[in-house]
Amino acid sequence: MRDLKWNLFLLLLLFVLSVTVVSLKPINLGLDLKGGISLVLQPDINYSLEQEYDRYVKDIEEKIRQGGLKVLEVVVIKEGIRVELLEEGDYPKLSELLAKEFPRFTVARREKEGVVLKLKEQEIEQFRVGVLTQTIEVLRKRIDELGVVQPVITRIGTDRILVELPGLLDLQRAKSLVGRTALLELKLVVESGPKEALQDKVTRDRELLPDRLGGEWFLVEKVPVVTGADLKTAYTASDEFGMPAVGFELTDRGSKVFAEATGQNIGRRLAIVLDKKVISAPVIRSRISDRGQISGNFTLEEAKELAIVLRAGALPTRVEFLQETVVGPSLGKDAIEQGIKAGVAGFLLLLMLLLARYKTAGLTATLSIILNALMLWAGLVLLGGTLTLPGIAGIILNMGIAVDSNVLIFERVKEELRLGNSQRKSIELGYRRTLSAVWDTHITLLVAALILFQFGSGPVKGFATTLTIGTIASFVSNVYFAKVLLELLSKLRLFRV
Repeated sequence: MRDLKWNLFLLLLLFVLSVTVVSLKPINLGLDLKGGISLVLQPDINYSLEQEYDRYVKDIEEKIRQGGLKVLEVVVIKEGIRVELLEEGDYPKLSELLAKEFPRFTVARREKEGVVLKLKEQEIEQFRVGVLTQTIEVLRKRIDELGVVQPVITRIGTDRILVELPGLLDLQRAKSLVGRTALLELKLVVESGPKEALQDKVTRDRELLPDRLGGEWFLVEKVPVVTGADLKTAYTASDEFGMPAVGFELTDRGSKVFAEATGQNIGRRLAIVLDKKVISAPVIRSRISDRGQISGNFTLEEAKELAIVLRAGALPTRVEFLQETVVGPSLGKDAIEQGIKAGVAGFLLLLMLLLARYKTAGLTATLSIILNALMLWAGLVLLGGTLTLPGIAGIILNMGIAVDSNVLIFERVKEELRLGNSQRKSIELGYRRTLSAVWDTHITLLVAALILFQFGSGPVKGFATTLTIGTIASFVSNVYFAKVLLELLSKLRLFRV
């Protein structure tokens, strides 16, 4: 009797705690229930690879010259880096030099103009994975800054990224925030004017960039003074005319470099370049160390978004939008209503079947299902899980799984009663002799749910989450506490099965 009272106390405590959690904290709703935006992105790995080759060109040329080889040209092409030497007999020495100084590279092929170098296949694969991982991390930081609750940012396949933003319905804003590369560079201006007048002045160390509207062009030094990697933070501010702008602070390293560069170039213009477009090009009036401002006729919303993407960092490459989906909140509302109706209808049908088949024992199964649902809901809330439409299907499926365990136990108890055992002994033997089968069923379900969670994405993960929590809750409520309730009915002489 002491054990029964203790178990009843635990049952009541668990019920009260579950009701408290469910009533105090709302559950996070997924994209299909709350409405929002779903985007499928594909990072441009080839573009990023070209940028990687571009960073190696100068180093490769310097090492070739230091090695005593006469080089005519080292340029980036679509397939890699083309190296042309003056002496035909120096190409074997070039291979030796590459193996020693640049082990990541290999000679892809020989051409009339020279040889084409490219990264080794394993290096390209590592680079591709690194670009995808970095893109996901940058996107996560940006979306966290935006304040979206429970976003989904995950890789699908080998080279695509799924982004789900529940509650956000402005597609253009989402694309601007997610898809902007946000590569910030501060470059010294050589000259500005019409594009036609500056095209002939482009060299290996100078490039031609347009302003935001494409009306004015700037010939700038290719190597930036500082980049977005040197930013400590960025924030919204106001320029000297009271218009929205973006202020920024540099890291210690960036501050030293910036101070030295601005001190040596007083009177020259400094182009603030964002994604290869000149936002503004103010004249350097004095030595500047750790602070600066980006102004360019921004709206307040544009300034806020620019500050967010600068704080989160630049994407390692351009991204292409393969799929865009906007789910309205009315669709989610209909899904919730239909899910509730289906759940209530399923519960009432189960209640009638259990009472008709197992009498008062069926009542304990019904109470166990209610406790199971409360524990499942509270578990989702406490773990910060997101309820999706497949998740609702998982909850309804979990009700059926819970009943399955009780049916197995009740049938075994009835069999023990037919053998002439007492009610108390029949309940004990019924649970003991079916426990292994019930345990195996729940473990199998748990393993399947965990596999779905690990390898699935989006709605599949929502289904797997509710199935995982529901399977654990089912074992606790429908195996352990259901037995406690049956023992209570037996004590009160109300047990019928």
